[in-house]
Amino acid sequence: MRMRPTLLVLTAATALAGARVAAADPLPPASNAAQVNGGLQAMRDYNLIVLKDLKSTSEVQGRTFVGGNLSGGSSNYFTKPGGQSGTALTVGGDVTGGAKNVGNGGNLKVGGDLTSGANMNGGGQVMVGGDAKGVNANGASVYAGGDVKNTNAQHIYHGGSVSNSNGAKHGGDDTTDGLQDLIDDQTGAFATDLLATSAYLSGLTPTDVLTYSANGQQAIFDPGAGAGVAVFSLANLEQALKTRSQLVFNAPTTYDAVIVNVAGTTVKLPSSINFNGPTGLGTRVIWNFWEATSVDLGSKSWYGSILAPNAYLKTNNFVEGTVVARDMYQNGAVRMGAFAGSLSIDEMRTAVPEPATWAMMILGFGGIGAVLRRRRLPLAA
Repeated sequence: MRMRPTLLVLTAATALAGARVAAADPLPPASNAAQVNGGLQAMRDYNLIVLKDLKSTSEVQGRTFVGGNLSGGSSNYFTKPGGQSGTALTVGGDVTGGAKNVGNGGNLKVGGDLTSGANMNGGGQVMVGGDAKGVNANGASVYAGGDVKNTNAQHIYHGGSVSNSNGAKHGGDDTTDGLQDLIDDQTGAFATDLLATSAYLSGLTPTDVLTYSANGQQAIFDPGAGAGVAVFSLANLEQALKTRSQLVFNAPTTYDAVIVNVAGTTVKLPSSINFNGPTGLGTRVIWNFWEATSVDLGSKSWYGSILAPNAYLKTNNFVEGTVVARDMYQNGAVRMGAFAGSLSIDEMRTAVPEPATWAMMILGFGGIGAVLRRRRLPLAA
């Protein structure tokens, strides 16, 4: 598959043509392959990554990473993690609003203050860089760099004061010193990698086009049979789906991944469309909103992983797959079925001439020099 110099987009006429336009060639190498691969790996490791702030009243089944603040009403995390492991919920800033519920023994890490309260179902450990309030650790330990209030835990390790709390208390603890800086560093690394991944995928040459059913009511993404990576490219998602009643995506069974590159800074689904996708689509399909600053999915359910590292994402129904956004308002579950495609981009390398080649080049330079000297002789006379 070749990198294109400029974005190739679908016109309405092309979309109606409905034919596979190219074979799936090997993915081209990249000079920043480590970052691109890092972004793909992050999408495998997490169910939700929000680089800045998340406001949520809903649920994330797998692992969640929030680089900024977490607010909103009561919300639930790590409810059905499947094969994912590690810290269930990581927040770089403050956690406010309704109580956060963490399931399946998952751990909670907060760089700032945790004032919303947290219920650790399964006994996950809690680590807070600042103050902690209203934590029910269910037999596990709580570490806080600041004050601890209204908390129940087996052990409470604290750098500040403790009040209205139950558990063995250990003062003067500095375990969480530097936690916020560590999370900030991870946020920066995720931002670099995921932006690189989105940019790289946006440059892949399209291999497939969106088609429509005979009655025009179905918008159909069908990569057909093949191997490697299939690529769709849309200039305007809203226009492509406008007046259609159903979005159909035929699940890829032989591809490592299917990429749908969606152009446009503002993306909003038309109210007419319904997406009744097959379960597991997010493990292979990435919707890459590569230049979006705003993505609004309205009240529609969504299937497939979402890569929108520059966008404010708004959802009012569930998304099945990995979700990546700059900021997010979440009013619907983020379900597992995280991206699992076996993509790996090779590093672009500059060829180094062999010793014999260097010798020929040096001789060539000498010959050029002699010619130049001969050409200068008449001018010097």
